[in-house]
Amino acid sequence: MSQLEQRKKIKIFIDAGITSAKEISAKTGIPLRTIFRIKSILREGKSITHKSVSGRPKAITYSHKQSIIRTLNSHSKISIRSVHANLSSKYTDAPSTSTVYRATRACGFNFKQPVMGPFITPLIAKNRVEWCKDHVNYCWENVFFTDECSIWLNRGSVGMWTRAKENPILKVQRHTPKLHIWGGISSMGTTILKIFTSNFVSKLYIDTLNECLIRTADVYYPEGWILQEDNSPIHKSKLSKEWKDSENILVLDWPAYSPDLNPIENIWGVLKQRLSKRSLNNLADLEVAIIYEWETFTPDFLKNFILSMPNSVNMCINSRGEKINY
Repeated sequence: MSQLEQRKKIKIFIDAGITSAKEISAKTGIPLRTIFRIKSILREGKSITHKSVSGRPKAITYSHKQSIIRTLNSHSKISIRSVHANLSSKYTDAPSTSTVYRATRACGFNFKQPVMGPFITPLIAKNRVEWCKDHVNYCWENVFFTDECSIWLNRGSVGMWTRAKENPILKVQRHTPKLHIWGGISSMGTTILKIFTSNFVSKLYIDTLNECLIRTADVYYPEGWILQEDNSPIHKSKLSKEWKDSENILVLDWPAYSPDLNPIENIWGVLKQRLSKRSLNNLADLEVAIIYEWETFTPDFLKNFILSMPNSVNMCINSRGEKINY
C-alpha cells in the first residue's frame, strides 16, 4: 500500500467517525505513528497529498548536453576528458568527468572500435548506387560469387575462459604463417577450393578458374552461369580477359570498392570464426581444417547469403552508396 493510499484510507475512517488510532490501526494494519501524523495534518486543514518539490538541481543542464552533442558530432575521436575540458572552458558550472560520460551515453553515443573500410569518393558512391539500381530485380540464383582471402595460423578474435583477473595471453609467432584461398559460392553449392601460398598472378588465376570453377559450375548449371569477380588487376588483365572470352564465360559487371556487396565475404567471416576456435599446430593442420569447414557449407546454408543480395542492393541505395553492414 502506497503512502497516499494509506492517507486516503485513514481519512475515510475519520470521516466515518472512527477517530481511535488503535482501532484504525487494527483494521488497516497501518502503523500508529502514521495515523497520528495524518490526524494532525487533517486537524490543521492541510492536504494529505504530497506537494511537488523542485529537489536538487541537476548537475548537467540542457545547454551542457547540446554542447556535448556538438563536440562529439564534430570530433568523433575525442576523449571524455577532452569533452569535459571543452565544456569547462565554456561553462563555469560544468559537471564532473563522470557526469559528462553518463550524459554522452544518455544522448545515445557509444565509443566503439570502427570497422575499417575503403574510402568511398562521391563518384564511387554514385557509381555504386547506379549499379544497385540496375540490379534491384536481378536474378542471382545462377551467379558464382568468388573471391580470395588469406588465413593466418591460430590468428583470430576468440574468447578464452579463465579464473585469473588478468586477460589470458595467446602466444603466437612473430611472423605468423598463412595460407591463401580462392573459392566461389552459389545457391547450388560451393566451387572446389583452391589453397596456395604463392602470389596470385593472372596465370594462377586462370588455372584456378579452369580447375575449380568451370568443372563445378557446368555441373550445377548446364544451361549457363555467371561469374562474379571484383576489379582486381589479375581479374582484369589482358591474359585473364582473353582466356575468359575464349571459354565464353559471362562475367557480371561489378562496381569498384564493393566487397560489402559480395555475400562470400560473410562466408569468409564464418570460416575464420570457426578456425579461430581450433588449436592448429602447423599449416598442414590449417589446410585440413579449411577444407573440412569449406565442405560443411551446404546449399541450404549458402542460399541465405545469396538471397540477401536484394536487401544488400537496397541498403546500398538507401545509404547513397556508402559502405553497408553486410
